[in-house]
Amino acid sequence: MNKKILGLAILLSISTNLMANSIHESSNNNEVTTGGIGLIAGTLVAGPLGAIIGGSLGVMTGHHQTQAETISEQQQTLISHQQTITELEIELKQMVITLDKAEKSAQYLESKQVLNQQQHSEDLSQFATSYQLDIYFLTNSTELHPIAQDGLRKLSELLQRHPQLQANLEAHSDWRGSNDDNCLLAKRRLSQVNNHLTQAGVNPSQLLATNYGERHNYDTSTWSEALFYDRRVSISLNYFAD
Repeated sequence: MNKKILGLAILLSISTNLMANSIHESSNNNEVTTGGIGLIAGTLVAGPLGAIIGGSLGVMTGHHQTQAETISEQQQTLISHQQTITELEIELKQMVITLDKAEKSAQYLESKQVLNQQQHSEDLSQFATSYQLDIYFLTNSTELHPIAQDGLRKLSELLQRHPQLQANLEAHSDWRGSNDDNCLLAKRRLSQVNNHLTQAGVNPSQLLATNYGERHNYDTSTWSEALFYDRRVSISLNYFAD
């Protein structure tokens, strides 16, 4: 027994580098501890040679234990990452579903807007077709009556709201007087109406003015009150789609 103890002491003193190198190669405390235990056990059992073998086996055992622990930690990390990926995939699927719903809603609103615009265009076109405003004047007069001014105000608002509308202004006069005088009078009435609209803010490009003088009269011979309807500026509308 004393010989074994003496051999252990000698071995520990002469094989420091050998075991230190083996133990230094591992950074895990388990390898160091296991190597030391193997060294002592080997010495006690089989002398110096057994110490070397036991110490080496102890280091190897500690190394394998460290690898097993590292693999276990990596497996736990991998499981954690897989859980994170699964959660992200679920979130991504939910985002795709939400985006799909949003796209369908946008398509529905866009289709509805197109239909509304089409319906609005049809209504505006029908309105333009049926629109008629006549501005009447007293004999030899170009003055606008307050009722006529109110009608022109509403017309100017309509034209400014809807640039796709165009107003046709057609000036007339009754048959009395010379053709030249009647043409000049109708022209002055036409200018009065045209200027009133443009001063109210209507784009001049929306106004088409035509002077007919006495050429398109309702009454061409009598002196009746029907002549009043020939002293007029008639306004109709055209609709031009965008």
